[in-house]
Amino acid sequence: MTIFTRTLLAGLSLACALPAHAEGAHWGQKLPETANSHIFAPIALPGSADDEALKKADYVQEEYLLSGTGNIYAEGPQGGPISVAKSGVPYTTRVVIVRPRDPKKFNGIVQFAFQHPSLAGTQWGRIDTLVLRTGSAYAVVINGGDAPSRKLGSPEFPVSAPYLPRWYDPVRYKAFNVPEDDGIRWDIIGQTARLLRDPGSTGPLAGLKVRRVYVSGWSFLGSTIRSWINFGFHDRYRRKDGSPVIDGYLIGISAGSVEAGHVPLNSTGPHVDHRHDMLRQIDVPVIELTSSMEAITNVFPQAPESDAVKGGHRIYELGGVSHLDQGTHAQFKPATEQLIARHHPAAKEAPVCTVEDTDVPMRDVAQAAMANIDQWVSTGKAPPHTSRMQVKPDGKDYVRDAFGNPLGGVRVAQLDVPLVTYAEAPASACGGVVPIRNLKRLPVDPALLAKTYPGGKGEYLAKFDARLAQLQAQGWLLAPDAQEEGARARGYADQAFGRSAP
Repeated sequence: MTIFTRTLLAGLSLACALPAHAEGAHWGQKLPETANSHIFAPIALPGSADDEALKKADYVQEEYLLSGTGNIYAEGPQGGPISVAKSGVPYTTRVVIVRPRDPKKFNGIVQFAFQHPSLAGTQWGRIDTLVLRTGSAYAVVINGGDAPSRKLGSPEFPVSAPYLPRWYDPVRYKAFNVPEDDGIRWDIIGQTARLLRDPGSTGPLAGLKVRRVYVSGWSFLGSTIRSWINFGFHDRYRRKDGSPVIDGYLIGISAGSVEAGHVPLNSTGPHVDHRHDMLRQIDVPVIELTSSMEAITNVFPQAPESDAVKGGHRIYELGGVSHLDQGTHAQFKPATEQLIARHHPAAKEAPVCTVEDTDVPMRDVAQAAMANIDQWVSTGKAPPHTSRMQVKPDGKDYVRDAFGNPLGGVRVAQLDVPLVTYAEAPASACGGVVPIRNLKRLPVDPALLAKTYPGGKGEYLAKFDARLAQLQAQGWLLAPDAQEEGARARGYADQAFGRSAP
């Protein structure tokens, strides 16, 4: 019996040990957008760049209520079985979905995500162009909060996502009711995924043929995916033919070796340390993608890499980015903008800096990873391999190149053909504030540029373009993203070498 078979059987045993599925969920009413009633924390705000992109791609954005009955789950002592602490818990949440206006243009893939428990942040900007280019749908659900966001908020100004819709518009969201105990989140995830996978005749995807559902999440939401898998919920949520309701996962900027890499099963149970838990092998592939902030903490043994579809696994680490970096033009979170307009004290604009954000393309690598997961599932072709980032013996920093950038990991063109140092900006460059968890493009000594590229701008661009072509051929970048990176490189080359240089 293989390791995968033993692990999968253990997961299925856990799933079978739990009671039968909670009653399930059903779509409620569609909440229309009007002059006096707006979607809270939408995927795109009216008049925004994201809204224009949706219109250009001929996509619609809709909001639906979703009601169901779920369980609150409890965890036994370390390594003990999971049980149902409370059953028959009703909830009504909401799902925001974007899809092609013309059903014929839908490619059959749903990208499913969750809203962040703090201020209901969406992560659309990490997958947006992949969805719009391919004809996929994207759905995001509020599935619970967390202890820190509840402590930070107050009745007057809540921070936790389940409290915010009714605070924002008590009339529009009068039926919205997500229980305080976060143990409900697992059945909200599973029941929503089931409705997306097999739409039936009601709801936002009614009548459409869905071929696959993929889930991606970043930070807390990436950790939510890890816990969803490790607690056995992937194995538990099945379609009528026994296949899973979710076909693949991307765990973003979450390190399993730290507490934050695992989400508690509920809000009231005893603390259980899961830092040494490997990612459970399941019957669909998983890619973990971390920035330099998380990679250095991911020190405990990890699940082995596998090219097989069942049990497929990769860990990718990307230097030159930190926890909040996307490597593309910054996208302001719609919920944050809405809350700032209501003078919510917890919603703040990012500091303005005199140095630019990192251009190391975390978003582009992630979108290629999602496309590779789909190829993995549909054709069996596994995605590329790479090394882990190189950490110094003391474990406190990375081995770095002459530009001060870390070695190892995913070698994007911005790191292999560098122009700048990617690091935190000094407070003096950002109005007296150090933007934590963000890296910037910090200039280097011109002598270093001259030594690295004696042929000047022409040599730099030739090497950058060649590396982009390699990355695209190897599956690290999608063609449209590589083209955009090449165009941006021209502007950065002008800054570094001057417009008049040959």
